Amino acid sequence: MMRYRPLLDTRAVRVGRFDHPGKHEHQDPPEEFSGEYSISRVERGSFAVAVGRKRWLLEPGDLFLNYPGMVYRCEHLETIPTDVCMAIAYGPPSAELEQAPQFIRMARVLPVIPASNRINYLFLRAASGAHEPMAAEEAAYAIIGEIHPGHTRGRRRYRTQKLSWYAERVDAVRTRLDSGYATEHRLTELARSASMSPYHFARVFRELVGMPPHAYLCLVRLEQAARRLREGASVTEACYGSGFQNLSHFSRRFYSHFGVRASQYNRRGRQV
Repeated sequence: MMRYRPLLDTRAVRVGRFDHPGKHEHQDPPEEFSGEYSISRVERGSFAVAVGRKRWLLEPGDLFLNYPGMVYRCEHLETIPTDVCMAIAYGPPSAELEQAPQFIRMARVLPVIPASNRINYLFLRAASGAHEPMAAEEAAYAIIGEIHPGHTRGRRRYRTQKLSWYAERVDAVRTRLDSGYATEHRLTELARSASMSPYHFARVFRELVGMPPHAYLCLVRLEQAARRLREGASVTEACYGSGFQNLSHFSRRFYSHFGVRASQYNRRGRQV
């Protein structure tokens, strides 16, 4: 017997956990059919998956990738299985996934892969769907871009407790930067607030978030500047109000990120 507990349910993304209620015997069906793209992450326990003539054993931290039309078979050695999986299902529409060829290829060629630390972190954020649905959706789609050959290369996976400890502190710093984007920040101060050395904090932040702290802050400032421009602020007001200290530097960054000059974006914003 399988039980599903939803965490997030939108038209584009569904997030939930699968487990097996205690005292209920489970019988694996001879085959199962996937009608959508999905990614499951094993949180506890283990089980095997067979696709065609290939078979994999999944353990905590492993991912199982599904695509529409996929036929597979799950095999549990226990009469009452103890495995728990968090699953993210996409679609329809699934146009975003059609534009992710590496994910589609991995799902068809190598459907069982280990998760990287960043993917594990993104699953934690996706699990917060009931409280922050937009952040959960963003995390769910960010996972797609992280699935490619060699995505775990060079890093040892954190244990669950350590990952949660890092995630809690990295998220606290992200919240601090999101709200205090207009003020100056120093890496040493951010690291101290996270109870880490500057070197260790910078490495962990980059690994989990996908960019270093200064790049994350710059992105937040650019988004805030764009918002101000849409609300009718001048380029100068948007620049300094969002935390940039140099107008020329802001203009170059804005054009590089948005592909349009800030002055043109301003005019477009006033026309909308």
